[in-house]
Amino acid sequence: MQFGRTLAAAAVGAADLGEAYTTAREIGGRYNPQRWYKRWSARAESVRDAAEQAHVAGHLVTAHQCYLRASEHYRQAYFYLRTDLDDERLRDSYQAHCQTFARAMDLLGHTASPIVATEVAIPFTTSDRRIDIHGWLFRPAADDRPRPTVVMPCGYDSTAESGWGFAQGALARGYNVLSVEGPGQGSTLIVDHVYFRSDYETVLSQILDWLVTVPGVDNRRLVAVGRSFAGYLVPRGVAGESRIAAMICDPAQPDMGAKIPAGWKGRIAAPLMTALSRVSRERADFFGSRMACHGVRTIAEYFRELTSFTMIDRASEIRCPTMIVESSGDPVGGQGEALFAALTVENKRLFAPDPSTGISGHCGGLGQRVWDDVVYDWLDGVLADRIGIPASGLFTDPIGGRR
Repeated sequence: MQFGRTLAAAAVGAADLGEAYTTAREIGGRYNPQRWYKRWSARAESVRDAAEQAHVAGHLVTAHQCYLRASEHYRQAYFYLRTDLDDERLRDSYQAHCQTFARAMDLLGHTASPIVATEVAIPFTTSDRRIDIHGWLFRPAADDRPRPTVVMPCGYDSTAESGWGFAQGALARGYNVLSVEGPGQGSTLIVDHVYFRSDYETVLSQILDWLVTVPGVDNRRLVAVGRSFAGYLVPRGVAGESRIAAMICDPAQPDMGAKIPAGWKGRIAAPLMTALSRVSRERADFFGSRMACHGVRTIAEYFRELTSFTMIDRASEIRCPTMIVESSGDPVGGQGEALFAALTVENKRLFAPDPSTGISGHCGGLGQRVWDDVVYDWLDGVLADRIGIPASGLFTDPIGGRR
């Protein structure tokens, strides 16, 4: 699945299929985090060197493309190192991932792309601490015309930078996109050591407080898109939040503890997984990376923590049109129907793609452009209804041109 993310990134210029497959062959088919780190790091450094050489020589499009690919390679390099937040390899690779992405965005104006990217810091206050949440605000053009804006929180292991790939479908259709981290994610986790919290409404409300002050954001057309772990965060945050005009979940995860078995199976689940983790490095890293995000040290604590991540009892507080995507073969899917049934809004859709369309696996897998077509066509109609104009006129300026 991880390699598939780089393949998907190739569709938006953030990876190259030749580089990706060559690196994968060098790593081999066995689970080997050290080899994974070394090979992806070497690839990242090589591509970063090419970017810097092109930059100095004035080949700015080449530099942009190489920086973007290097950023994805650095992300892959540290992926299996996330069990220890103090691992210098993790911290250095994460910083390099962010730095190379920022350099790529600085050079967007020298490419044919009209997209404008701005790194943002959103103030976030808890009862005992104030930090800045890291994000990127992408615009489809360099102006402040009010546009519908997608708020796209990260998942379990993604970053604001890696949201670039998921943002492209919305940007192509004239939406702004805020790719944003929060507790348990990206710099908030790796740099600030602030962990996931189940009450995501406290996070989303502060993000929206900031967003509605930004020029070029149409406050009537704010959309929350939750993919992967954000399939829990977004519906939890949207419940009771009146400023969101539409919501999309892929997949919906309204109850993170639902897959922990009940009864005697539940009582042995944590001891069994703990024992298996002692003999399986892959399983240990799977649980370790997730425990690190939640700030817990044992699988038993992690399972208890997950049971607090539920919002199904608050689904009736969601007042906006909602689309739930339930792709075949998504390992964290399976709860779409439960959330759909609990919603009381009139405009709701449960979309289960036919795998023959190419949409299958986690968050639709490699079928991202097909996913965009279905989801954003639905969203165009919803937002057009909200402001009382035909969907075909959603982005039309006063003189009839397309924005």
